[in-house]
Amino acid sequence: MTRDVPQEAPRSDDPRGVGALLASAAGRWPERLALRSVRSPNPARDATYAELHDRALRAATRLRAAGVRPGDRVALVAENGLDVVSAWFGITYAGATVVPILILSAASEIAVRLDHSGCRAILFDAERSRIVARVAGDRARLPVEGLGDAGVPTAAGPEETDADAGAMILYTSGTTGHPKGAVISHRTLLAHAEGIGEHALRLTRDDRVLGVLPLAHSYGLRMVLLATFRAGCRAILVRRFDAAATLELARTEAITWIPAVPTMFSAWGALPHGPGVESLRWCLSAGSPLAPEILHRAEGRLGAEIRQGYGMTEATFSTINAPPDERVIDSVGRPAHGVEVRITDSCGNEVPAGETGEVRVRGRNLMTGYLDDAEATREALGDGWMRTGDLGRLDTEGRLYVVDRLKDMIIRGGYNVYPSELEAVLAEHPDVREVAVVGRPDDHFGEEIVALIVPNPGRTPDLATLRAWATEHVARNKMPREWAVLESLPLGPSRKVLKRELRHRIDDGRITTERIG
Repeated sequence: MTRDVPQEAPRSDDPRGVGALLASAAGRWPERLALRSVRSPNPARDATYAELHDRALRAATRLRAAGVRPGDRVALVAENGLDVVSAWFGITYAGATVVPILILSAASEIAVRLDHSGCRAILFDAERSRIVARVAGDRARLPVEGLGDAGVPTAAGPEETDADAGAMILYTSGTTGHPKGAVISHRTLLAHAEGIGEHALRLTRDDRVLGVLPLAHSYGLRMVLLATFRAGCRAILVRRFDAAATLELARTEAITWIPAVPTMFSAWGALPHGPGVESLRWCLSAGSPLAPEILHRAEGRLGAEIRQGYGMTEATFSTINAPPDERVIDSVGRPAHGVEVRITDSCGNEVPAGETGEVRVRGRNLMTGYLDDAEATREALGDGWMRTGDLGRLDTEGRLYVVDRLKDMIIRGGYNVYPSELEAVLAEHPDVREVAVVGRPDDHFGEEIVALIVPNPGRTPDLATLRAWATEHVARNKMPREWAVLESLPLGPSRKVLKRELRHRIDDGRITTERIG
């Protein structure tokens, strides 16, 4: 069954599921520009809300013709653009579950996701056609290009669905080991879009959002598409991130808000001095801690304030430090609307404000569970509170401060060392563009501390001098003993630094460190 489009914002129990965000926007603002897809050097492609809705309906018709039925799962691997947005909503309009796959995934990674999720079909762009042909098996294969084009009759509207059914399955990025499929319900996506959009971001129909984040990632999808469409504003999508090109695009498109990750802000901050973005109101950083020095450099280049938020694949945007709340640079803000946060010790007991422990989250932003993995689901959500694996503390006003990943914490000689604290200090040095601190096994101390430096352009840091400078800011027991200069840090598909990969490269000798001090 289908329903016509009502002229109101969707509720979390809307029978059309998350597709209601686009369907309702098409009914409320049919002629408003919803999306501009920039794929230089090709001309930009525009779509109004009504046009995008129609494209999604046609995509759903093609999916049904390919054998996709309500409740099926459909993989989607494609770069940002109009076609991938049409495909994403087309899958939901057909009553199926979206399985987004990051475009940098290897063939084996795609195969694992297809098999584990039991996908009925896979949608892909031209650049992924060969790799998809290798792993798709007997699944239906449909190119996203032209999927929503004219020539196919459109149905009346999105399929009705259970609000608690899975809208998408997001596979964890794999920075800590074998990925798991986090099932996110329609109710969760709709409730979180309302909570984060209306109570934190406060987007209006006049806003223009820069889409530099991959839409296959939870952060990009929720902020660039779902919150934007609920507000009726415009998303400007770029195919791939390039610091200079996106800064110029932000100026020409009069962008008002940018959600991005720390490596992007680092790249913007490293650009030569020039005009900022006059229209920009503020920016949001999430995904990993943003060192204060990188924050200040990026603010100077963009010309707008950067705030921070916190979340994970299984619990996106649990906290956010959004205007008009006071900015606290090293905090990721207070709990988002409909979300609770607490800090616990290793036994699960809540600890007082100011004490460090594991961050736990409960609320409208949580996954339903891990697909076909009851044990992992119980471990993560057994008491209703999501175990994030992150270390943090709350202040007396309820603001969260993320200290580090529990698995990234280094224990050297019995002392806990938090890499993010060292990274924030070392990033302040003028020779340093990016830095990662990791631990490696050591017979005497248990673990040794290793600092990996990416220099600013034109700089050649002397490691002994850098270490001497660091001694003024870092306690002796926390001081890295081993150092290396790298051209770049390995990044995952969501542009997070892959510390596990760095540790492997140190272990197998691909990274040679220098012992200093």
